[in-house]
Amino acid sequence: MKLSIKHIKVINIIALLFLLFGGYGIGFTGIFQVLAAILFMLHSPKNKLIYIYFGLVFFFFIFWDGKFSWFFLIPVFLIFFLTYIIHIRNRKPISFLTANWKNLALINYEIDTTILEKYLPKGTEIDLYNGKCYVSLVGFLFQNTKILDWKIPFHVNFEEVNLRFYVKRFENNEWKRGVVFIKEIVPKHALTFVANTIYKEHYQTLPMKHSIIISKEISDFVYQWKLDHKWNSIEITAKNELLPIEANTEAEFICEHYFGYTKYNDRTTFEYEVKHPRWEQYEVIDTKIDVDFKNAYGTDFAQLENTKPSSIILAKGSEISVENKRKLYHENAK
Repeated sequence: MKLSIKHIKVINIIALLFLLFGGYGIGFTGIFQVLAAILFMLHSPKNKLIYIYFGLVFFFFIFWDGKFSWFFLIPVFLIFFLTYIIHIRNRKPISFLTANWKNLALINYEIDTTILEKYLPKGTEIDLYNGKCYVSLVGFLFQNTKILDWKIPFHVNFEEVNLRFYVKRFENNEWKRGVVFIKEIVPKHALTFVANTIYKEHYQTLPMKHSIIISKEISDFVYQWKLDHKWNSIEITAKNELLPIEANTEAEFICEHYFGYTKYNDRTTFEYEVKHPRWEQYEVIDTKIDVDFKNAYGTDFAQLENTKPSSIILAKGSEISVENKRKLYHENAK
């Protein structure tokens, strides 16, 4: 059986347990740690720190005169140094959030670009499809949600509805395509607090519910949220057969944006990456939208209440990860 990094970590932990026996156990700690170090070197031969570790081990055994002098502090340092190499330095970066996004209803509207200018984060520009600007009302489910790889009780499965538009940012000779959220509605206060505090987003907590009714050939999806004693709703009926999202289509443009951008102020933008595989979609055959856009999103978007959507997409969704944010400075901004 090929040893994995997990096995090597277990060996190092066993080595550290011998420290509970004080001076009597330190020799066994050294033996097990040298074994762990050899295995780690074979597993990760390009890690330069492991060679520094062996250099210090060699230095200690060559020059130690057998007396318990200050020189004996070197093994103590080596114990913590190897533990750092194996358990901390070798640790993979943890995504800020992971989850399954399921059954994404995307209702898309054409809109005048001038309406969105005040919401545009510095350093980005509005992303157009065939010369048209879009905003999307999106309802979907969060499932198996983890923050920093931890499941928070009562915050694992929930609904979200958001209003977003599309932007792009040029960096390293390529365009990054992303979204900007006007508002994101969720049913949990803790979610709103974390998103607004850490990511400077625009979350709002409201009562929410959803239903999914699956029959032999079609399914009905409903997302609802209560604002000022009125239930707003998105209702979609779709065929159960999955279809690919074709390249160079409006559906691809809407779904294939992999960055989030937040306007913190006139000179600072937050950027974060959203990772997920390419999605598939269901064929939508009927839709009912009952949303008070003015009350939910402000007068800038009141017109959407009487605007016919240009397209409606129901994407199956997938596992996703939201990576840690990055702050972008723009020194020349006023």
